Amino acid sequence: MNTILEGFLELKEILNSFNGLEKDYNWLLTDLDWSYQENYLDYFEDYRIFDDLHNNFWITGENLKKLAHNKDFYFIWGVFSAFDKNEKIDLDDIKVEPYADDNPNLWGETPNIQHPKANFMGLFSNSTS
Repeated sequence: MNTILEGFLELKEILNSFNGLEKDYNWLLTDLDWSYQENYLDYFEDYRIFDDLHNNFWITGENLKKLAHNKDFYFIWGVFSAFDKNEKIDLDDIKVEPYADDNPNLWGETPNIQHPKANFMGLFSNSTS
């Protein structure tokens, strides 16, 4: 189940597209363009913020759901990759960093999952940017 949504999206809207499956997975969030406050970071198991557009976040599905229900914020774009609950990604040694901007493998009828261990992914983009 790969998903592409366009427009300014609140996290609650993004999770609605997963039909409740978000809690069954761990998530790698990459290539995010979003506005966040420092206390949002408490929800993540691990994260690396290199600059405004180069960032990686690891979060459990349960915490992703809590974040969506406790904080209101919007994404302009980003990639959410779903992993089995027993999978753990080392953000210091990430071999494949999924990205959205200028990625020809995503912008089509059947977007390709970028990380080889991911089960499915969601791609979110503001169609006006």
